[in-house]
Amino acid sequence: MVKDMRTYIEALKKADEILTIDKEVDPKTNLAGLAWQAENKLQKATLFKRLKGYPRWTAVSYINGSRKRIAIGLGTTEEMYTRDLIRSLDKRIKCKLVQDGPVKEKILKQDQADLGKIPIHVHSSCDPAPYIGNMCIVKDPETGIRNLSVHRCQVKSKNKTGIYIAASRHMDMIYKKYENKNKPMPIAIVVGHHPAYYVAACWTTSFGIDELEIAGALLGEPVELVKCETIDIEVPAQAELVIEGEIPPHVREEEGPFGEHHGLCHGGKGLNPIINVKSISMRHDAIYYALQGGRPVSESQILDAVPQEITLYNRLKDVLGYIDLRNVVIPPFAGGSHIVVIQMVPEAEGYARTALMAALSSPYVHMKIAIAVDEDVDPTDPKDLWWSISTRVNPQRDVFIVPETFGHPLDVSLEPIGNKMVLGSKMGIDATKGPKTKPEDRALFDRISPKGVEKVNIADYVKKVSHTADTKNII
Repeated sequence: MVKDMRTYIEALKKADEILTIDKEVDPKTNLAGLAWQAENKLQKATLFKRLKGYPRWTAVSYINGSRKRIAIGLGTTEEMYTRDLIRSLDKRIKCKLVQDGPVKEKILKQDQADLGKIPIHVHSSCDPAPYIGNMCIVKDPETGIRNLSVHRCQVKSKNKTGIYIAASRHMDMIYKKYENKNKPMPIAIVVGHHPAYYVAACWTTSFGIDELEIAGALLGEPVELVKCETIDIEVPAQAELVIEGEIPPHVREEEGPFGEHHGLCHGGKGLNPIINVKSISMRHDAIYYALQGGRPVSESQILDAVPQEITLYNRLKDVLGYIDLRNVVIPPFAGGSHIVVIQMVPEAEGYARTALMAALSSPYVHMKIAIAVDEDVDPTDPKDLWWSISTRVNPQRDVFIVPETFGHPLDVSLEPIGNKMVLGSKMGIDATKGPKTKPEDRALFDRISPKGVEKVNIADYVKKVSHTADTKNII
């Protein structure tokens, strides 16, 4: 069975991970707020059945808003997804070109290719217009290799959007090749598919690798592709919606502000390229995927974090030949993937610092702070993390800063240096108990427990315990 967004939604329903909303919601005014509340207060994705102004549409949001949901889609668990995904990526799977697919059920061209007919939503309070925040496919004009990545596209008119392209990333490298030839760059915006595609789109790998083959590896089956109607690009046949267009060379227009993955608004704002829309293809009953960016926790943070965690785990486990590595976590509550937490047991002096430096010099530019914690600290728990920093860190000994390093171009705390690049610094924090070679030092930091906590259960001592989404109150 081909895996697509619909099979994924059914799996989420079966796992009670998605909330159906039957009341009318407005993509322009409150869809984002309801989706954010459902995720951050109820830990649920959302399926919207009635959209104001779009009588035949439904929409989903936050379907990729948690590790648990992505793990369900990829056939694994939260505990095992890092190791399982590493194993599945041992061999990329070539794509398969097919003649037709569900995404071709309805085709709109010329004046009919109207973005206003799609329930594109407004993400954040600062956004000046609706934004498509989804996958984009372009093709290298020299090699023909496809590139898949996630971008924000501001709706400017019925057939034009802006697009933010990060400097020196793969799409930017490809776009420069078209600009050097003074030719427009064909681009396909793909909206709505299985989480394997979105994880692959957020992967930072070697230039010239087709991320759709990574999606195939995660799916365990070839990605089926169909040719576009008006441009020379192939797109996933089971997608919900595809917008075809071209990015003209040397054209820039004001774009932004936009509520980005860090929860701030002005990253990347300014003169950015545009997309001229040529055609729209979709399923006859297409479901719009309102992938939510902006204030943490948003889907973009989770999707960014998954491939980063896997890449860093693979990188760090071989530091110094071997490292007693337990976990690598990009905490979504911090926003923007700018902090990474490494759970490890240092073998000897220098191990923790070396691991921290390796994390900060990874293929990803997001990380500016790396924190090492020990085996007894849950790297996903902010209370545990802050306790570890508070009790195990001597700043003059356990904190280091590397100045004048490149950072993520959307990080507004860093200094712009031209060409949409930014300069900042990196910080490492060693919050471990110390190395195995110093057992007496490690023993100083052994955690204590309330007397008898392991042998009792509070539920046996009270009449009723009421559980809510975010509190546990004894009644």
